[in-house]
Amino acid sequence: MNTSVRTIIVNVSRGTSDDGSFQKYHVDIEGTMSVMQVLNEIHEKIDPSLAFYSSCRLGKCGSCKVKVDGKLCLGCITPVEGDFTVEPDPSGKLIRDLLVVWEDQKDVEING
Repeated sequence: MNTSVRTIIVNVSRGTSDDGSFQKYHVDIEGTMSVMQVLNEIHEKIDPSLAFYSSCRLGKCGSCKVKVDGKLCLGCITPVEGDFTVEPDPSGKLIRDLLVVWEDQKDVEING
């Protein structure tokens, strides 16, 4: 198991569809981490305003679906190997940052 600490650069889509941009974060990661774990590191240690879903963390619910380097994946089970760019799932309606609402969730209230 790789437990060495290294710094990666994560480019995160921020804002809404009207005023969106990318923000660059330098994140220290240790060992093998998932995209979701890296987003949690950013939220907890660097920028608590980052909005994203974090539900089952088991790869079952699909609410953490994001685009990583242009490919759709589940953030909770996708391992991080180095620098990456993360964007919201384009199949839903963008709320803010990485938060989207899908058609079957249109009546769900979102706090954040």
